[in-house]
Amino acid sequence: MPSIGSKKIAKNFFLLILFLSFIFVSFKLQFALLQKIPVQDANQTFIVKKGDSLYGILSNLEEKYNLSSTWWVRFKYIFKDDPVIKAGRYNIFPNTSISELIERFEEGDVQLFKLAIIEGTVAKNNLINLESIIKDQKLNFEVPKSVKDIFSEEALIMPDTYFFSDQQDLIKVLSNSKLYLDEYLNNSWGEKSKDNPLQTPYEALILASIIEREAVLASEQEKIASVFLARLNIDMKLQADPTSSYGFYGDYGRKIGRAVLDDKNPFNTYQNKGLPPSPICYPSKGAIEAAIKSSPGEFYYFVAKGDGSHIFSKTYEEHNKAVKKYIYSK
Repeated sequence: MPSIGSKKIAKNFFLLILFLSFIFVSFKLQFALLQKIPVQDANQTFIVKKGDSLYGILSNLEEKYNLSSTWWVRFKYIFKDDPVIKAGRYNIFPNTSISELIERFEEGDVQLFKLAIIEGTVAKNNLINLESIIKDQKLNFEVPKSVKDIFSEEALIMPDTYFFSDQQDLIKVLSNSKLYLDEYLNNSWGEKSKDNPLQTPYEALILASIIEREAVLASEQEKIASVFLARLNIDMKLQADPTSSYGFYGDYGRKIGRAVLDDKNPFNTYQNKGLPPSPICYPSKGAIEAAIKSSPGEFYYFVAKGDGSHIFSKTYEEHNKAVKKYIYSK
């Protein structure tokens, strides 16, 4: 029978082997985690697909960047769950370690792309801009139908700067903006002036889009709103230049001549009474509030002075004088 001494020696030997094994595994784990990913510039990206596991991702990194075995990283998660990793595109910067990259995978620190929708712009041009971003950044998806629907007409979302990482993220942020705009519009409608002739929140959105294009200065939005509301109140044509441009060209920036003003499209408020059938651009919150909270005013006319501001007139005669002074005299 083995002596007590030999049992003690065997036990100590086993503990030594266990200790040395722990030291060995710890060393291998630390070595694997502290490896630097050999990239030379900050433009390197790595795509994580939906459903990818950490170990599959590490194997791909090992193959792509000729790293030493990352298999040892498994020991970090022996006594805890594997990390939840967000799909998307990740920047890999110079001197980034495997450990740092895993932390970013866990945090979802994905590369974000910016879509800026400016007040007063039109939907079709913003869709073109989005398609260009996806193409230029070589993103591996196309604009989904649900997003194209959001850009199928004006003012379905708020003008804002949107950040997205992938297709699902894009759908989410724009869908949330659509819900937010609906909620904001309906909440603002509750503050409508009693003598404001607008009938629905959607009419307010339409008028806000006209105000957005007419008012260069935010400080004039309410006054311009009061002019259009006064005209609506007496069934007078709005005669807003932006509506004629939108109806003729579908956007802005081109000359508004006689052919544009005479064109009998449904948006042209020189030819049709009342509001156009739908918004003509993305209006700001200020323009929306001006459309809802303003009342019909005493002025029925305004003309641009050339410095961004306008001169307002109560009568057609006063308006003609202002036109001669600020338009024809140039």
